[in-house]
Amino acid sequence: MTSTTPAQLLTQTTVSRPQHRAMIHQGRQYDYTDLSRMVSSVAGALQKSGVEPGGRLAIFPQPLLTLLTVLAAPQIGCGVLPLNPTLPRQILERLIDSTSATHLIADRGVLSSIENLCRILPHELSHWLENRQLTSGKQTPLSMDEAHLYMTTSGSDTQPKVVKLSGSNIMASIRASRRRLPAGNSDTWLCCLPLYHIGGLSIPFRCVEAAATLLLHDRFDAQQICDDLHRYAVTHLSLVPAMLARLLEQVPDFTPPKSLRVVLIGGASLSPQLYARATAAGWPLVPTYGMTENCSQIATLYPPSTQWQPGLVGKQLDHTEIAIDADSGVIRIRGDGVMTGYLQADGQSAPHPAGAWFETGDLGAIDGDGNLIICGRSDRTLISGGENIHPARIESQLLEHPGITEVAVIGEPDPVWGDIVVAVYAGAVTEQLLQSWCIQHLHGAWRPRRFIKTTVLPRNAMHKIDRLALHRIINP
Repeated sequence: MTSTTPAQLLTQTTVSRPQHRAMIHQGRQYDYTDLSRMVSSVAGALQKSGVEPGGRLAIFPQPLLTLLTVLAAPQIGCGVLPLNPTLPRQILERLIDSTSATHLIADRGVLSSIENLCRILPHELSHWLENRQLTSGKQTPLSMDEAHLYMTTSGSDTQPKVVKLSGSNIMASIRASRRRLPAGNSDTWLCCLPLYHIGGLSIPFRCVEAAATLLLHDRFDAQQICDDLHRYAVTHLSLVPAMLARLLEQVPDFTPPKSLRVVLIGGASLSPQLYARATAAGWPLVPTYGMTENCSQIATLYPPSTQWQPGLVGKQLDHTEIAIDADSGVIRIRGDGVMTGYLQADGQSAPHPAGAWFETGDLGAIDGDGNLIICGRSDRTLISGGENIHPARIESQLLEHPGITEVAVIGEPDPVWGDIVVAVYAGAVTEQLLQSWCIQHLHGAWRPRRFIKTTVLPRNAMHKIDRLALHRIINP
């Protein structure tokens, strides 16, 4: 295992390629010397604000400032918790409390009820950054085994958890990713995923390790993405399926540039209909499977397969071992990317022993070529009339109806059947016509007994279906 920390990685890349383009943000271009100076300025500003080694920083999202803070804080001995602003206030307060954060980087009106930690105003950090009047003082960097990042899970089915990711986890993940997805100093990776999720925050680390260029977008904007793909000859792009669908809908005549080699797509199930539409339009899709607890990627299908099927996400990355539990069908993983543990609500750590298996909660199988196939969430499995029902399979079938644009299947408790299947969908087809169609295409307990039509399905910040909100729809 390498002893190079993520912070040292930036220093090494800057020494080897000081004038190479490191980042593009809001039309401005920065080389690696610029990026290193900006990170050093933020580190110095944090120290001037009273941040000491052992501190923990919670930060509200401002993409550029979040990125610089994530790179700067470990240099001065601090871990960072990037916060998702769409979460309810009570959950945000619980996450801050469980992380034992010492400082909050946010405007005065944000989480004003929190009084037991120091507040650093973003405009103050930005002032020092713009004037570059500070450099960091004496540094006590985090070790490879200490937590550099405190990332929250998406919480689409349950309350979000705080995951502790060490320097070793981060380095193992980004280097395994590069070995699977070749990237070099001539490449540009467009990041439009939020940096408070590991899928987005992994991209800058990968770019620094490869001396590549990070094209950082502050938010998802379909037209801006399409414009910038051509303007900057982008080679890599990361999306979730809902983002890909919006690109196809909002810019239907767009042709991806020839420079684009990889569209890494994960975070939710990819329907065969969306896959077919996108590949026919020239998008080089690379399905992937990952999770916060493994610092992003677990398996990735690259090079792309001409025989893709729903759930196929390729072989495991070489830093992760995958096994399927023989009894439950649940995917288990272990390796250098697996987190050091969770933080509990009381701030105490629930460690995950190094080398131990971690149960993902996802159902899967390994095909004859060694590829992983995702079959859905184990905790979403329904039992109706004694039969195990997997909602992902029903969703895939329903998406074959031309009158459905998106759908989610959940269970409703029933005293006789145990669970009955409920389909919440958006599209032109009526509930009555869809029910008739399902009689022909879905059998027995797999056929939805209730249909609820809506204009759009509820999604969280990562564009995953919000399962808790779905339950509120069927039981208002």
